[in-house]
Amino acid sequence: MIVTAVAVGTRGDVKPLAELGMEMIRRGHEFRILTSEAFRSLIESKGVTFIKLDTDADNVMKYLVTDYKTSLDFAKGMFRLKKENPGFMEQTLDAIKGSDLVMYGTCAAFARHAAEYLHIPCARLFYSPMDPTRQYSLYCDEFNSERVLKSYEGLPQGMSLMTMIALNRWRHSVGLPRWRISSSYTEMSGKKVLTFYPTSPVLMPPDPAWGDHIHVTGYWYHPEEASNGYEESKELSNFMKSGEKPIFVAFGKAESPELARLQELTLEALRKTGIRAIVQAFQIPEKDRVNTDKLFFIGDLPYPYIFEKVRAVVHHGGNTTNGMGLRAGLPTLVIALALDQYFYGRMDHRIGCGPAPLYIRKRLCSIDEIADSLKDLISGRYDAKAQEVSQRIMKDNGVVTAADVIEKYVSEKSNV
Repeated sequence: MIVTAVAVGTRGDVKPLAELGMEMIRRGHEFRILTSEAFRSLIESKGVTFIKLDTDADNVMKYLVTDYKTSLDFAKGMFRLKKENPGFMEQTLDAIKGSDLVMYGTCAAFARHAAEYLHIPCARLFYSPMDPTRQYSLYCDEFNSERVLKSYEGLPQGMSLMTMIALNRWRHSVGLPRWRISSSYTEMSGKKVLTFYPTSPVLMPPDPAWGDHIHVTGYWYHPEEASNGYEESKELSNFMKSGEKPIFVAFGKAESPELARLQELTLEALRKTGIRAIVQAFQIPEKDRVNTDKLFFIGDLPYPYIFEKVRAVVHHGGNTTNGMGLRAGLPTLVIALALDQYFYGRMDHRIGCGPAPLYIRKRLCSIDEIADSLKDLISGRYDAKAQEVSQRIMKDNGVVTAADVIEKYVSEKSNV
């Protein structure tokens, strides 16, 4: 079996696919990922085949994360990426030829059209809810209400409108019917499209109304392998031994003046509270990354490794990072940049694993607000629930579940 995944996004979009690819390769299949050159080493380190898509990963981060504040910003970002790589459809067609299944996420929905042209079945994957449910939504702060369900209205039409503008000329050129506002990404050749959510059902319980083509599998990672080869520095070891267990604060590598300011405010909040912390803050100038008995600055390291060493975690709320922290039993504070991160921060709080999230797309938080949330985070009120959730997430085996579903799906398709 040959599976080709198409990924336009950040490291958080690509790494789970590489982890799934490892599992598929272990089973004797071929797994390929079409994505930016920046992720070649990550993908090839997992033994997965890398195929280059001429998309600048830094621009993807800028257009779709740091510059993204409204749905219009997202659409503008997608069209800017399209303009930067006018040959993306030809690259996609070349990459997926001979595949038994094509996988794609929200920002790579163009792969669906290439697969349709080549008569290859597809699988959608999302890291946050995209299929309508009344249980939860990116677009509504409530839970379990008709207002939640209504918040999904307009999403399919918005996707279709973007597709009509961006791809109808190409569809016409290859003889495919024009995409219409009523066309649907949830169906292909009259059948429901296989859909994956690589997150834990603890945070995203599947809606029974969705049907059996949608799978909330658990996270796609191998945390037991993530720390292989990592050696803790003597300085970090000494810091860990010199006082109470610290928290871990990680802000990723997205860059903007707003994020730089957030990192400065968080450091001030940490100093104000006196909470010991290991800090990963790449936008803090190097001259200001001064280690003390309370703060220790660190660069790249495996998150599953450091999560075993700390008492709580603060991060932006990306799906995989959030899952690894909960799996480690850590109370979690999310300071979100985007809707999906804010969603996971709200879910963490709802299940009792951390304070209410701070969302800087609404307003940059103050030192006092961050300090209050940090004190709440380590108050002890979330510790027992975080340990309980950890035990539940430990039972998930997302890569195995997803691989089982793919094998069964492709086998059934080939026997039709």
